[in-house]
Amino acid sequence: MRPFKVVGRRKAPQTPAEFHALGARLGRELSIVKPFTRKRGFIFKARTWDELAKWELQRFVEEHALRHQ
Repeated sequence: MRPFKVVGRRKAPQTPAEFHALGARLGRELSIVKPFTRKRGFIFKARTWDELAKWELQRFVEEHALRHQ
């Protein structure tokens, strides 16, 4: 059996800014793989349909803004 061919190695981040950039990139990749993960155990009780619609729109806008930073 032949071993895997190694083309190159990624340099490990050295500065905090590089770590944050790597974390942001990995977060964006994760949001593509699992775009709509919901927190478990959270329940939102709206009194009216309008209140629910406003809350869902606000949540969608916030998630969309986080994904496209």
